[in-house]
Amino acid sequence: MKEADPFPIAASSERRLDRRRFLCAAGTVALATVAGEWVGRRVEHARARTLDVSLDEGETPRIGEAVAVRDPAGGEALVVRLEQDTIVAFDRRCPHLGCPVLWSAERGRFECPCHHAAFDARTGDVLFGPPHRGLAPASIVGV
Repeated sequence: MKEADPFPIAASSERRLDRRRFLCAAGTVALATVAGEWVGRRVEHARARTLDVSLDEGETPRIGEAVAVRDPAGGEALVVRLEQDTIVAFDRRCPHLGCPVLWSAERGRFECPCHHAAFDARTGDVLFGPPHRGLAPASIVGV
């Protein structure tokens, strides 16, 4: 008596992965990845807006200190007095994944604790870390 074949699919009906099919699949995945990155950057750029924050008389930070200030639309900025006549403000969201950026007075820079990124205190440019762009500047009203 003949035993039943445990794998009923015939060898001739199997689809083999040859080099052409593999390269087509790899190219499709690469193209989808690039398209997704492009769409993501476009959406992020469209959402970007300038924060307009105002400081009350008691909120003005001392030299080397930072104050977190909310704008009317709900965004948050960090305002830092670098020198007597120099006050800067940047959006508090890290451009990498949106974690809240902190002011490091000891190092004189903005830092993102999520992925150990650092930003220049005067310009908001990336010093090191995964972000591809710097912090978005905020405009200070009433200073």
